[in-house]
Amino acid sequence: MNDHGSVIACGSISNYNATEPPPGPRNLFQVVTKRLLWKGFIVTDHYDRFPNFARDMGSWIADGNIKHPETLHDGIENAPKAFMGLFKGDNLGKMLVRLTPDDS
Repeated sequence: MNDHGSVIACGSISNYNATEPPPGPRNLFQVVTKRLLWKGFIVTDHYDRFPNFARDMGSWIADGNIKHPETLHDGIENAPKAFMGLFKGDNLGKMLVRLTPDDS
């Protein structure tokens, strides 16, 4: 971390099914020595900004300025594998299951 850096925390999906508490920072005192800002938030804290976000993000994705990775499995028979892969970190970005062939 750089001095005066920020850590933003939102969500905790990787810990939902943890059998042990997640490990904490190795050197929490660096929050003090590096004068870090560590703040949690919930997406709905900023719901009033959603219309602008949806407009801007939609155009950025359409223009190719923002890319979002996806992990795709074909066929309903692979849905259980995809679902379990969510909890093992087998996906990059969204985990998707295509139910019908892509005819494009």
